[in-house]
Amino acid sequence: MKSKLVILVAIDLNPGSSLVLERALAMASGRTDAELHVLTVSEPRVPLAAYPGMVPPPAVEGVDAEQVVAFCRKEIDLFEEAHKNLKLPHVLVHTAVGVPADEIVWLAASLDADMIVVGTHARRGLKRLLLGSVAEKVVRLAGCPVLTVRDKSHNAEWRVPEIEPLCDACAKARRDSDGKQLWCETHRSRHFHTHVYGYSATVDSPPHAFSSSTGT
Repeated sequence: MKSKLVILVAIDLNPGSSLVLERALAMASGRTDAELHVLTVSEPRVPLAAYPGMVPPPAVEGVDAEQVVAFCRKEIDLFEEAHKNLKLPHVLVHTAVGVPADEIVWLAASLDADMIVVGTHARRGLKRLLLGSVAEKVVRLAGCPVLTVRDKSHNAEWRVPEIEPLCDACAKARRDSDGKQLWCETHRSRHFHTHVYGYSATVDSPPHAFSSSTGT
């Protein structure tokens, strides 16, 4: 029986990778059975043809493993400084050359990973390192849960307004109607969500339903 938690985190050494690795470290830290694998993937670079019709072999130019190790060491030191009471997991670094999503899913299967952590962003034009758009393919192909990490940036226009405190008139309407009327005349037009409730007074009587206009 498997006795350890294995997390695979894919990074591309861009600024967003710090957040991705930090999230993975937070998930794995504090557990004695955790093992964290960090993967950076580069795609083969196909050079321009020397003459029409020539199809040259792709140039295999992998990511510098020492660069990845140095990045991880820096982020781990920062995380450890900020979380002195947490036990950090065992961390192993991998580099690969190939199709990023395929390499991530392959390594996850090889490690029997319990979770994949990958970043996602809206950047374009990154030709060799792991693209944020790869996350969608990883989610589809992976045989384990996938956590996608990105900076928090909610659209301010989509935020729900804060709930107003109950006014005295609404409170009076509820008392006077024994809860059947929830809102006063002023606020009744603002709360239009309709809910249907099922209720049975005893186990022998069939349930009946009534509707009420409520809302937030």
